[in-house]
Amino acid sequence: MILRPSKRLNQTGKTTPHRRQSNSQSSFVCGLLALAAILPLSALLTGCACPSAGCGVPNTPCAPCVNELTVPDSQLPDFVELASAETLVSLPAPTEAFYSIDAATSLCRAATNLTSANLVELERYWAQVVIECDTKNVRKNLCLDRDLMALHATGLRNKAAGAALQAFYQLAGLEAQKHYLQLGIEESRITLNRIDRLRAKSIDVPDNLDRSVVVSQLAELEDQKLQLDFLRIRLNGQLQKMTGCPLDEYTFFWPQLDWQPDLTPVDVETELAVGLDTRSDLRGLSLVICQLEKNTLTVARGVLNFAESTVGKVEPQDGVIHWLHCFRCNEAELPVRCRQLALFYSDTEQRATAEIKSAAYQIILQQQRVVAGQALVEQLQDRLRELEETRDIDDISVFEISNARARIYNAQAKLIDQAVQLSIAWGSLREAQGMLAVECGFSPQLCCERCCDGPCVRCNQGSCSKQTCCKSKQSCCE
Repeated sequence: MILRPSKRLNQTGKTTPHRRQSNSQSSFVCGLLALAAILPLSALLTGCACPSAGCGVPNTPCAPCVNELTVPDSQLPDFVELASAETLVSLPAPTEAFYSIDAATSLCRAATNLTSANLVELERYWAQVVIECDTKNVRKNLCLDRDLMALHATGLRNKAAGAALQAFYQLAGLEAQKHYLQLGIEESRITLNRIDRLRAKSIDVPDNLDRSVVVSQLAELEDQKLQLDFLRIRLNGQLQKMTGCPLDEYTFFWPQLDWQPDLTPVDVETELAVGLDTRSDLRGLSLVICQLEKNTLTVARGVLNFAESTVGKVEPQDGVIHWLHCFRCNEAELPVRCRQLALFYSDTEQRATAEIKSAAYQIILQQQRVVAGQALVEQLQDRLRELEETRDIDDISVFEISNARARIYNAQAKLIDQAVQLSIAWGSLREAQGMLAVECGFSPQLCCERCCDGPCVRCNQGSCSKQTCCKSKQSCCE
């Protein structure tokens, strides 16, 4: 006879689970309730779960506005007495040895040695490595990225070349100005010594000659020379950094250049047309517009985000649910990006036009200033010759002749500055056109620039952008 577990019938006649099973379920439920009650209590007693993060939002430092009342000083200190010093440290001065440098060397070395551009070139190399071993869609994006990086590196080198060229011309003008400034200082000292000798001999000084005025002029000239000495150190340091030379405040360059001013007439529209074809930023945007398709939207988002940090961040989310819900909506991104890129290109082209035209008109302005400065120097030189030829007849004093020489030195120093500004203006125009990097051999050959027949340039409601359709769809990345 087999013994079976006894079953208890309920009032309806059906069997019920064993009491032991019912007790175990009740214990499990009670345990959960106890645990739910213990956890908040333990958190309250032990504090935050993440002590390193702290509890709540920390307070920020705050300095109270507490100030004492005061009365302004009615008498200023004696600055002459305060500024007196027994010993002062002199600025670094050049020795007899200078290092020769010219404009082409300055701009091309700066373009070549630019660290940020070389970093971009290394990134471009890495993109090429990835291109060769990834899928077709990845290759399309990376090829476009690689071309954009090449254009960006060229643009960076172009700006570095422009900065080096400007520093070079400024240094050349400084050295020339120092020569005429020193002549003016010597002339003022000669005049001051003559006045002192006359006063020592109790001889009347001409009425129109005041010793205090000469002393003030001499002090101003010496102050200008001191500022030029500091500027010389700074410009030499800039050129040393940009041309890859060791930084040394006791090593000085001597710029070599032809001082003949370039007075060639400027055709503004011709220079504009050249610049719009060669600027790397416009070439890059045109490249993205021409090559944009659904598979290269990632690159377009990056380019737009570079223009404006809040643009290009919204993109379709990954996952099957997002794809099922937004399949039709995602198709609308391409025309939106095309429109954004068109606006970005138009704005960039307008800014480039203004920059190129401004540089061209700056040349015209500086040419006129140079011609006017030359005429002034010639007039002052003619006046000096006239005074020297008639000094015995008209009883011209030596002081008048000395003042005439001083005016010539001052006018010649200003003419040097005007000539330097003209040279800088010519360099600024070439920089605005993107030509400085090209002159140094940095002209990227783009593999994706051959075709321009993407969705952004196709006919749309009777309005067509310029198209350059490819006979073959084969690109250097496929």
